[in-house]
Formats: sequence, structure tokens, C-alpha cells
Amino acid sequence: MDPYDFHDQEEVIVDEDDLERLERELAPSSADYYGVLNISKKATEEEIKESYKKLCRFFHPDKHTDEEKKKKAESRFQVIQKAYEVLSDPKKRIIYDTYGEEGLNASWDVGPRYKTTEELREEYEKQAKQKREQELENLVRSRSDLQLTLDASQVFDPYEPPAFAGLGSMPAKRRHGPLKRISQTQVQQLFMRHSFQTQIGPQTTAVLGGSMLSRGGMGGGNLMGTIRHTVSPKLSGELTATLLKPRLISLKTYYSLSSDSFINTSAQCNSIYDPPILSITAGRRLYASTTGYLTYRTGEYSIFGWGGDVSRKMDKSSVALGMAGMNKSGNYSGELQTGVMASHIAGEYSYKLPHQGKLQVSCTLSTQGGISASVGSDHKVTKHARIGFTLECGLALGVIVKFRVSRLGQKVTVPIILSPEFDLKLVLFGAVVPATVAIAVDQWILKPIRRQRIEEKVQQLREQHKEYLENRKREALDAQSLMEDVAKRKQRQEENNNGLVIVKAIYGNMNKESEQIDVTVVVQTLVHESRLTIPSGHSKTHILGFYDPCLGEKKQLMVEYRYRHRLHQVTVDDQSPLLCPMEAHLV
Repeated sequence: MDPYDFHDQEEVIVDEDDLERLERELAPSSADYYGVLNISKKATEEEIKESYKKLCRFFHPDKHTDEEKKKKAESRFQVIQKAYEVLSDPKKRIIYDTYGEEGLNASWDVGPRYKTTEELREEYEKQAKQKREQELENLVRSRSDLQLTLDASQVFDPYEPPAFAGLGSMPAKRRHGPLKRISQTQVQQLFMRHSFQTQIGPQTTAVLGGSMLSRGGMGGGNLMGTIRHTVSPKLSGELTATLLKPRLISLKTYYSLSSDSFINTSAQCNSIYDPPILSITAGRRLYASTTGYLTYRTGEYSIFGWGGDVSRKMDKSSVALGMAGMNKSGNYSGELQTGVMASHIAGEYSYKLPHQGKLQVSCTLSTQGGISASVGSDHKVTKHARIGFTLECGLALGVIVKFRVSRLGQKVTVPIILSPEFDLKLVLFGAVVPATVAIAVDQWILKPIRRQRIEEKVQQLREQHKEYLENRKREALDAQSLMEDVAKRKQRQEENNNGLVIVKAIYGNMNKESEQIDVTVVVQTLVHESRLTIPSGHSKTHILGFYDPCLGEKKQLMVEYRYRHRLHQVTVDDQSPLLCPMEAHLV
């Protein structure tokens, strides 16, 4: 992407950190190497070499005798050479495609055993991911979770029993005002959890946390410690123990049998008088992005009297078969569980919304809870903050609305019980009202603010990089002067053969003449054997002889050409491919 190109101002930018991304993208940077050579990102070695040879014909300094043109050609030829040097080397090309020019300047210690292109790409991705995770770990080490459950069922219940209810008497309708009704909301439960994580060794992490629960004026709390250790790239585990009552110890292990399969185990001991509750999950990749798994959980059991009478205990054994995966539009999962006490069928789908949002839908059919469903959404509002909303309803669950806010590992959840029983009217009310409010706030408040901030940022960057933009313009005009002779020669050849002649080529904002530049000479030099091809995947400002006439605004390329004595005109967006004559679009 061109460093001085950005989206149409009509497009809504949702993420707060887009301002940082905008500043990063519009900052001075080197040219796009694919754009310099006028090739697509899927170009073969032969296509790269052929394009390089063509550019050498009129940009090589030895092709010019005039001293002024010779100097101009030297600076342009250095850029062409750099682009060819990177794209003709398979290893450098992989790094450049993945991380840009910054990646070429970095030190990549991938070892001699990585030979193939795919192995190199995987190792680069792995190292970059580890670096990002380490940076995030250094930024945030504490996590907290606050959940405040409110019971608002009395607000939506229009009836109340009379003070002295006789046999067969009907409940009377409430006549309270809105404020009185809202005041009837009660705090049902408060749950708080906080943890702090620290690195105590190269492969060992310690986590100390505490939790507190208050319900109906009564509550309790506990402290918990966890040690996580990575034994090898394939094996890791964690040991957790509580310090207060109720005491429990759990051990979890994660083992990768191969790149496509894994086995996870869990053992939880609640008392020395009972054997540990075991859970084993075995999974394997079924397709490229789909994994299947099988989980067996022992529940509470007895071994030769150790564990006592388990007939009265509620935690029974179960087996679950599930599948989880992802595609371009979202994530999905499904599970079938059968057990002694409870069985269920569950499914969930998470759809990716524009601007890093998510829409989640789930449904569960259980022998204990009947049928239940939930629908919700999650949105990124700032660089480190997200908000979410979920509506849950079911025959045994009732109707519950949940609001979530999270920022840098700190999460606040507020479930509001609208009704202890299923109520279709409340389901519609709980889904429509919050969604309407969210859309209204986004459209009428947040969108104008985001748009204004982006416009201010673009204007600021225009002033900040004014000198750089002037240099880019001067370099483009110098390149055009070097192309004039070649363009005239190609034009004569095409005219003699009734071929493709570029009559006029304009680049920039088609709605403002002051923000347009004439690139007729450049486009004519790109004609080869009566065909003009400008591939997609990069901004046209990176083509030698182009520059950005309108920073931060939508740009198009309009080409008027003559082919076989007939005039044609075609207009394409900045990063769209261009094929002329028009018949080439059918190829």
C-alpha cells in the first residue's frame, strides 16, 4: 500500500487505534517494490526478470548522454535495482511480503535446517508471534474480573400480590412510576477475581490470585496459586492449589503428539478422602481449519472404598464428542455430550463483523436445563478496550441480559435478570432495545467523532510530511522526463500498427481537478505489444512516474485510449487491476 494513500473518507473507521495505523501508513517510507516493477504479488521469477529488463532500457544511466538526465536516471535506477534484488531472492521476498522493508533490516535467526519456502514463512511467523506475545506480556501482567448480577424481574412484572391475599384472590396491577420500578432492582450476587502473573524462570510462570463471592448478604473468598511450566515444545503443564477452604489441587498437562493432534489431561483433588476427578481430551485436526476432539470425565467415583458412597454425589461421569473450526467469516463449534446425570447438544457460531467486531449465536438442548439460546455481539472501541452484549434465554434459565466491558485484562460483566421464566416479550425487548441504542450511538455520536479525528489526522500528516511529498512529486516528474522519448517511440510504433495508443491518462481524485495529475507518458511506456497491464495489490502511486496528488483521499486512474481506430475510456480504483484494451478483460 502506498504510504500516502488511505481509504475513502466516506468509509467509517471504527477502531480507535486506526489513528495510529493511519499515521504509520502515511509516514514516509520506501516505494512498494511490486509497484516499482509493475508486477503483481504473484509474479514468477521470469516475470520479475522481464520487467526489470524493460525498466533498465530507459532508466539505466548508460542509456542517457545528457548529464542532467543521467543524474535523474541514477537515483531512479537505484530504486529499481533494490526492488529487483529483493524480489528475485526467494528468502528476501518472503520476509518483504510478510513484514515489509522493516523485516529486511531485522535479524532472523531461523537456523540452517529451514530450507523450503513454507518452512521459512512458518518460522518467521512463529518468531514474530512470540515477539508480539512478549510485548503484550510486558505491558499487562495483572488480570481482574468483576461480575455484578442484578435482579430486575420485579421491574418488568406488572403484578404484585395484595397485602392480605385471600383464597382465589387475583394479583393486582402495579401503579408505580418508572423511577419507582427501577428502584426495585436488587443486587443478587457479586463476584470478584484478581490475579497477578510474573515470570520466575525462562520457561516458568507463577500466578497468584484471589476470588470473592457475595450472595444474599453472605459470602466467602479464597486465594489461589498457579505454577505454569513448559517442559518442551510439545509438553507443558500447570499446578494450581487454593490456600483457604474449600481446598483443592489440580494438575493440567498439554501434550502435542504432532502438529495435527494433541492430548490434554486434568486431575482435580477436592479432598484426601476422595480420589481425584480426571478429565482427558484427545483431539486431532480433521481438515485445514477444523479440529475434532473427544473428552472423557470421570466425575466422582470410589476405589475400594476410597471415596465413600458415591450414589449421593452429583458429579457423574460423562463423554463428549465435539468439533471446532474457523473460516474467513468466523468461528464455529459443536458438541454432543452423554452422561449419567446430564446430556446435551450444543452449538455456537461467531461471525466476524467489520472493524474487529463479532456476532455470537449459541444454542443448547440439555436433559437438565431444557433448551436455551444466546445471541450477542462484541466490539472494539479503543486500542485496548472492548464492549459486549449478550442475551440469554431458556426454559429453565429465564431471560438474562449481560453487558461486558474489558480493557487490558480487566473485565466487568453485569448480568441483569429480566425474568426467572421464559418470556417472549422480554426476549424481544432485551434484544431490540440494546441493539437499537448501540446502533444509534455509533451512527450519530461515534461515527462523526471518528470521521473528524481522521480528517484532522490527515491534515496534520499533510503538513508534517509536506517536504517529503514535494520530494516524491519531484522524483515522479524527473522519472516522467526520462520516459518521454520511450513513450513517443512506443506511441509511433502503436500508431503504425493500429495498436494501443494512450490518448490521455489522469490519476487522482476524479471529483476535483486540482487533485489530479497527468500520467499519460508513464502509462504509454507500460504498453507492450498493444497491451497495457497494471496488476492489483498495490497503490499506483508506487509506479515510477506517479505521485500522490491528494493525500488521504480516494484515488482513481482514468485512461482514454485508441485501439484499432476506436476510442475507449476506462476508470479503475487505486488498487484495482487495469487491462487495456477492453477485450483483455475477457481473458
